[in-house]
Amino acid sequence: MNVSCSHVPFKKQDFRTRMILIRGVLRRFFFYLFRPGYVKASIAKRKGECVRCGTCCNLTAKKGCPSLGFEESGLSLCKIHGSFRMPNCVIFPVDARDIADRDLVAPDGVKCGFHFE
Repeated sequence: MNVSCSHVPFKKQDFRTRMILIRGVLRRFFFYLFRPGYVKASIAKRKGECVRCGTCCNLTAKKGCPSLGFEESGLSLCKIHGSFRMPNCVIFPVDARDIADRDLVAPDGVKCGFHFE
């Protein structure tokens, strides 16, 4: 793991960043509904594992996902992981563009555990 994933503030989102993140949410939802083959093939190329920093949970809502919590250790925790998750959560990251979007709001030094070759 790179930098500790303990709960640190996410970067503030200006209007331009919000528009990029919203476009990413819509893009993933479109892929989920209309391009499931692309999603499956791309996820098969995905390497690594989630480092539980919670940054991707901060992409869909201005104040972060209401289901996002943090353990005492500082690792993120999805409060509804076992019962229901939005399609964007299930398939994230679909491709390298998603990681680039994530990096817009990631705390300094906190890298995503996933990468694409």
